[in-house]
Amino acid sequence: MKLEDEIKQSKFNSLHQKVLVNIIFTANWVNAKLSDIIKSHNITLQQYNVLRILRGKYPKSANPGEIKAVMLDKNPDLTRLCDRMCTQGLISRNIDEVNRRKMNICITDKGLKVLEQIDPEIQKIENSMVHLQDSESGQLSDLLDKMRG
Repeated sequence: MKLEDEIKQSKFNSLHQKVLVNIIFTANWVNAKLSDIIKSHNITLQQYNVLRILRGKYPKSANPGEIKAVMLDKNPDLTRLCDRMCTQGLISRNIDEVNRRKMNICITDKGLKVLEQIDPEIQKIENSMVHLQDSESGQLSDLLDKMRG
């Protein structure tokens, strides 16, 4: 459906404004779909992001700085987020044997199982982009990269 129909607005100050509004609207649309999936597994989007990052490192661990550097949302209090995830059994934290000031964080088997359950549901969202050809998806991604400069 066209943006104008979705938000009941047909006039924009400029094409750039329309693009910006469309990006915000689409991001919120995707975020809502993801949130619905993630909430049903009793985790937050930020926790999902941390699990996804740690799975990429698995079986190795990562330190908080490495995690924060690649998080999609740069604002969370990672210490509190990790505290909650440890309590839920999704991650484990250990003090580095070489550098005792460094914390190593690793995804647990429970965290991996949660991601295994979520993956097919996330795939359904990806499959909903069938309206875009691979070349269009690549172009869209490139244009978003270009927009961010």
